[in-house]
Parts: sequence; structure tokens; C-alpha cells
Amino acid sequence: AVFCCDKALISNPENMRALQVKAMCLADLGKGEEAIEVLDAILAREGQDAFALTVKGNALLGMAKYEESLEYFDRVLKIAPQIQEAHVYKGMALYLLGRYDEAMDIDIFRQEFSGHLKTELEKLAQDKGVEITS
Repeated sequence: AVFCCDKALISNPENMRALQVKAMCLADLGKGEEAIEVLDAILAREGQDAFALTVKGNALLGMAKYEESLEYFDRVLKIAPQIQEAHVYKGMALYLLGRYDEAMDIDIFRQEFSGHLKTELEKLAQDKGVEITS
């Protein structure tokens, strides 16, 4: 996908969608510093772009820069509070910083966290041949 985005950017360096997809893919690949370079270029052109801010926060989260990532999630939530990923990522950053109560105060994070925990416990029980009843 990064290769295809680069090809698209050769023919049109202003292709914002290609820049966004490239940044997201780089962040997902664990190439946070490269993703941040692309995201900074997007933010320099677009200003308060909720997508770019969310992905930059996520890239920082992946680089274990939890405190720094919070700044970006807070910026996203000011301009686009409906972006659920920003709430979840903010909760994850808070949790990883040891700020558990603050993380659990974020409803969607608490729901996601509980859902994943339940799923993992069910897998563990199934692997051990134990039946769990709700």
C-alpha cells in the first residue's frame, strides 16, 4: 500500500488521500517516525485535520510516547468528538501511563477494554477446556 501511495504521489504530489493512506500504513507497520514526517506535512497544509491528528497520536502511542500522544488525541476530541478511535487511543495512552482511573472514565475505552478482556478470558478458558457462563 505504501508503494502504491508513493506511485500516486509521483504523479500528483498534492494527493491528500494518498498521503493519508501512506501515513496510516506507516504507523500500522510500526514506522512511527516515517509516519510522523508524512503527518507533519499534512498538518502543515491542512491545519487541524482530525484524521492526521488521530494517526499522529496513534503513531506516537506505537512509539511508547504516551504522554506526547495525549496532546494529539485531545486536539482531535476538541474538533471532532465523534471520532471513537481518538477516545479509545486516549484511554490506551492513559492506561499505559498508569492513569487507570482516568482511562476507565472514558466510556468507549472501558467498553472496548472490557470486551477484549472478556474475549481473552473466554479463549483462555476454551484452551483449558473450562466452560464459562455469563
